[in-house]
Amino acid sequence: MDIAGLLATERGTLESDLGEWLPAEGEYPTVIHEALRYSALGGGKRLRPILALAATRSLGSDPDLIIRSACAIEYVHCCSLVLDDLPSMDNASMRRGRPAVHRVFGIATAILAADALLMHAFRLVADNGEAIGASGRSVAAAVRNLAMAVGSYGMVGGQQVDLDASFRGRSDPGIVEYIQTRKTASLFVVAAMIGGTLLDAEQSRIDCVGRYARNLGLAYQIVDDILDVEGDKDVVGKDLHKDQDKLTFVALHGVDGARRMARGFIDEALLCLDHVGDDVRVLRGLADYCLDRVA
Repeated sequence: MDIAGLLATERGTLESDLGEWLPAEGEYPTVIHEALRYSALGGGKRLRPILALAATRSLGSDPDLIIRSACAIEYVHCCSLVLDDLPSMDNASMRRGRPAVHRVFGIATAILAADALLMHAFRLVADNGEAIGASGRSVAAAVRNLAMAVGSYGMVGGQQVDLDASFRGRSDPGIVEYIQTRKTASLFVVAAMIGGTLLDAEQSRIDCVGRYARNLGLAYQIVDDILDVEGDKDVVGKDLHKDQDKLTFVALHGVDGARRMARGFIDEALLCLDHVGDDVRVLRGLADYCLDRVA
């Protein structure tokens, strides 16, 4: 499978969809809506919404039915990037090859834009459920899963532990896995499961695709940590060497050891696909892409 070509095609389609569900350019209040569109439409791999669509297809449903939810997942991801880049977090100046949101619009507007993206995401999931006639129970489950992935049991909790200075210099694999499972893998999991949840797929298969996504997300984050050490800034599109004082798999095991761990997580992810469905080609391709990527 030409996974690079597929990703490029899917990204092109998603760019239009992502713009469609945001406030129009120039809509009042103008500045916040400009910041929203800058945050969400500034390029990127769009891996999480592509994962949502591919997982839905693997579960036997039409991925076009959950386009809005796929966009919602990307809005959540973009929200997290805006917050990660703030001076109080990673203090990054570049994201996706251009100035970070707070460098363009100021810190206050960046925070408001992140808040608004998150609210747009929850609205879109609810709208999606209504549009496809999903049961109230299914919509509630999808919204609950997304909330859990974002909040203090998910991305926010992982970020707090990552920020905790008391962990600097410690060698604790359990803490690293806690951080990365929540900061990164949690959104991969909800992306993979959201289509099946809204469309009432068989729960055992939804659970399998969720386990696949958890392993995929952990491998993805390990490769991200490796790229922070030895990537090309112009290719990666963001500031590098921002994680050198953080507790990461690379800090614990070195680059070579971290690569072996990433390979192990990918192997586990691929095993999970044996119990998902027949059309898992794209999910297999995403696993290869996450392991081999250079940006």
